[in-house]
Parts: sequence; C-alpha cells; structure tokens
Amino acid sequence: MHIPTTHATRLMLAGATLCFAGACTDDRTVASALTTAPAKPALTSRNLPSDAPTICVANVRKRDRLLAMAHPTPATTRNISALDEVIDDVCR
Repeated sequence: MHIPTTHATRLMLAGATLCFAGACTDDRTVASALTTAPAKPALTSRNLPSDAPTICVANVRKRDRLLAMAHPTPATTRNISALDEVIDDVCR
C-alpha cells in the first residue's frame, strides 16, 4: 500500500501535534474554586470559649445549623458566608 507523501506528512504532523499536546498537559488534578459545600469552619459551637459574647454564640450556632443541612442551596451558602464574616468580626 502506497501512501502519497502529502498524506504521510499530514499524518506525521498530526501525530507530532498529539505528542506535544500530551506532553503539555498537567498530570496533577487542579482543585476547582467552585465547591458544592462550604469549607469546614474553624470555630464551632463545640470549641467556643466559655466567655464568648452572646452574639458570637448565636451566630456560630446558626451557622452550624446551616452547615448541617444535607443539600445546601446557593442562598444557604451565601448566608453561611455572611455569618462567617460576622463571626470573624465579633468572635475574634
């Protein structure tokens, strides 16, 4: 079977392109910035200090209840983020 040189050249270029593309890909998986669940909080109702302000305790408990939801919605995630900010301001 005789392959014309133009087809052989195209085939070699396609093979070389595939080899270069394969060599340029990263073997490590990249963690996505978008997550379906919020990150685990550092401050929870279990590790609150005994002298924590009442507003701090209330916000931490509310956030813990939202984190315990099996299927968080985007609104729940926004509420958790807002509570995290309040907790950072009030509790520390």
